Amino acid sequence: MLWNDKYRPKTLEQFSGNPEAVEEVRKWAMDWERGKAGKPILLHGSPGVGKSTLAYALAVSMGWPVIEMNASDLRDEESVRRIVGEASASNTLFGGRKLILIDEVDGLQRSDRGGSKAILEIARGTSQPVILTANNVWKPALASLRSACTVLPMRKVNSRTIASLLKKIAEHEKLSVSEEVVTNIASSSSGDLRSAINDMQALGEGEVGAAEVIGHRDRERNIFDSVRAVFKAMEYKEAREVMWGVDDREMFVRWIEENIPLEYEKGCDVANAFERLSRADVFDGRIMRRQYWGFLRYSSDLATAGVALAKEEPYHKFVKYQFPKIIRALGSSRGERALRKSIGTKVGRKCHVSSKDAISLFIPLLKLLCKESGNVERVQEYFGFDDEEMEYVGGRKAASRTRRTK
Repeated sequence: MLWNDKYRPKTLEQFSGNPEAVEEVRKWAMDWERGKAGKPILLHGSPGVGKSTLAYALAVSMGWPVIEMNASDLRDEESVRRIVGEASASNTLFGGRKLILIDEVDGLQRSDRGGSKAILEIARGTSQPVILTANNVWKPALASLRSACTVLPMRKVNSRTIASLLKKIAEHEKLSVSEEVVTNIASSSSGDLRSAINDMQALGEGEVGAAEVIGHRDRERNIFDSVRAVFKAMEYKEAREVMWGVDDREMFVRWIEENIPLEYEKGCDVANAFERLSRADVFDGRIMRRQYWGFLRYSSDLATAGVALAKEEPYHKFVKYQFPKIIRALGSSRGERALRKSIGTKVGRKCHVSSKDAISLFIPLLKLLCKESGNVERVQEYFGFDDEEMEYVGGRKAASRTRRTK
C-alpha cells in the first residue's frame, strides 16, 4: 500500500501545510451549512501540495459525501449536465449537502465540445458546494472560470512541516532513520509532500539507500515531472516541447520505456506506445550509422508526442514512476563489465581479434580449458591475467603463480 494513501489526512485538523487555504475552505463550508451559498472554490498549485486531499479532508470534517470527477472526462456538454449538473442541483437523500469535486480543470481545452461552457454555467448556478482543482490556473481556457470562482492558491509545503510529518510516519512504521536524512528528504522535495512521502517509503522498504534518496531527488524529480508531462499530454505540441527541457535524452527515453506499462492500462495503448518508441529507436540507429542528425527530430517526436498520443483517452490516476531497471542493472554490473573488457583486450591482443570477439568466442573456450587444473597457470601466464581476471576466467587463481612471486 502506498504510504501516501495510508497517511492521507482524514480531517482538516490533520492536514499539513497551507493553513490560509485550510481556513478559507473551512469558513466557506460553514457559510454553506448556514445557508449562505458561496462561489465555487478553485484550488491551484503544484502537483503534490494536496489540492484534492484538502477537498476530501473538508468533506469528512463537514460530513459531506463527495462526488468526484475529472474535468478531462467531461469534454462535452451532455456528459457535464448528466453527471455534474444533476449532482449540483440536488441534495442528499436526507436533505444534506454534498461536495462536488472537479479535478484538473486545466485539462479542459477550448476545443472541448461544450464541456468547458457547461462547467462554467454550473459553477455560476450551483446549489451545492463545488471545489475545482488545477495545476496551472492561468491557462487562457480558464479565464471565464476564474472569474466565476474564488481562486485560492496552494503553495509548496514548508520543509519543516514535511520533516515533522515524515518523523511521525517513520515512528509509526518503526523505521530507524536519522534526523539528517529526514531533513534532507524534506528539503530536497521542493515542497512536494507527496514525493517526500514516496521517498520515505522507498527508503523504508529498502528500494534505495539514504544516499540515493538524498542525492538523486532533484535530478529524478525533473525527470519525473517530464515523464508525467509526456504521459498526460493530449496535444502534439505539448508533448513535443517536453524534450526541450531534458538534459539527458537517452536517460529520458529509458524512463518513458520503463513506465509505459505503469501509466497505460489498455493493451492497445501499451502496444501503440511501444510501437512508436521502437520506431524512434530505428531512427536513433540510423543517426549512428549514417551520422545524419536530421533524423533526430523524427526520433524525438515519436518518443514524446508519439507515446503521448498512443492512448485513446487520458489516464488520471497517480503513478509512482519507476527508475529504469536496465540502468540499475548496468550500474550493478559495471564492475563485471569492466573486468570482461580488460580480459577481452588481453585475449584480443594475443589472438589478433577484436576485444568483442575475444569476449564472445574465446572466454567460453578459456573457461572450458581451465577446468583442467594444469592449464590454469599456463593460461594466466600467457595472457597476463591478474588474480581477479583469472578467477573470472577459470574460477580460481593459479596457486603456483603465487609461489613463484614470493
